[in-house]
Amino acid sequence: MLDRIDLVLEPGKSIALVGENGAGKSTLAKLLLGLYKPTSGRITVDGEDLALIVPSEWRRRVAPVFQDYVKYAASARENIGFGELRRIEDTDAIAVAASKSGADEVISALPAKYETMLGKTYDDKGQDLSSGQWQKVAIARAYIRDASVLVLDEPTAALDAKMEVEVYRHFRDIARGRSVLLISHRLGSARLADRIVFLDGGKIVEDGSHPELMERGGRYAEMYRIQSGWYV
Repeated sequence: MLDRIDLVLEPGKSIALVGENGAGKSTLAKLLLGLYKPTSGRITVDGEDLALIVPSEWRRRVAPVFQDYVKYAASARENIGFGELRRIEDTDAIAVAASKSGADEVISALPAKYETMLGKTYDDKGQDLSSGQWQKVAIARAYIRDASVLVLDEPTAALDAKMEVEVYRHFRDIARGRSVLLISHRLGSARLADRIVFLDGGKIVEDGSHPELMERGGRYAEMYRIQSGWYV
């Protein structure tokens, strides 16, 4: 349960939500996306209550990437194009999105490239992908959308460390001009955000840039040093 959250996501800025499991990070993301409705308080978009915005209109303005992404029994092109149906035949736009997520390397190795059927639900000759490969396709699906708000909930959870670095390099480029909410347990990636918000028990306990939070020596700094020790 979230408790008295007061948070502003500014246009063109990014916020990283961090904290231990159960702190409320994914709940906050789903509230922003309109998947959950607040039991008290409200969420506003440019001053307008989100509850008064037509859901279909709001969904066109946001692009989410979750850990539990959807695997469509369809072609690689369609799996990416489903993120923006009006571009499902736009091979150039799909290729650009795939390049930004790293999915282009996966797709280039498939028998029929972007027209290869993924999964064997409807075609025994369909190609199975690994969890990490599917994750890249799911990220491309979000990147093809012309959304003003990106919500990334552990977008690199299934990727190895090397691919994670590449994805976040592209993330820095695509995030320009958009509002971004990034949820990650890996605090190294949180450093890419303009602000870092540490949640604990549904409350904001720390808020600031990476250097500011490290200087304060609080919960974030403690967790960051612990994680940094894994790579020493």
